[in-house]
Amino acid sequence: MAKKDEFLVIDGCVQDGRTVVMKGEPYNPPSKEVADALLAEGRIASIKDPLAQQLLRQTQAVTGDTDDSSDDGT
Repeated sequence: MAKKDEFLVIDGCVQDGRTVVMKGEPYNPPSKEVADALLAEGRIASIKDPLAQQLLRQTQAVTGDTDDSSDDGT
C-alpha cells in the first residue's frame, strides 16, 4: 500500500533522486530529517497547513477552469 501524502511543496520545487516535485504537488520526504529540513526552509508544508490548503484550492481552480473565452482573441 502506498504511503499517503503528508506534505505539499509550497515554494519552488524539491528534487528527490530523479524525481522533481513542483510547487503545489504532494510530496513524501524519504526521512524525518529531510522533512524537518524542508519544513525549516519553508519549501514544504503539512497538507493540513492553511497555506497548503490555499495553494491546493488555487491549483484546483486553475486546472478546473474550462472558460477559455479570453484565449480566443475576440
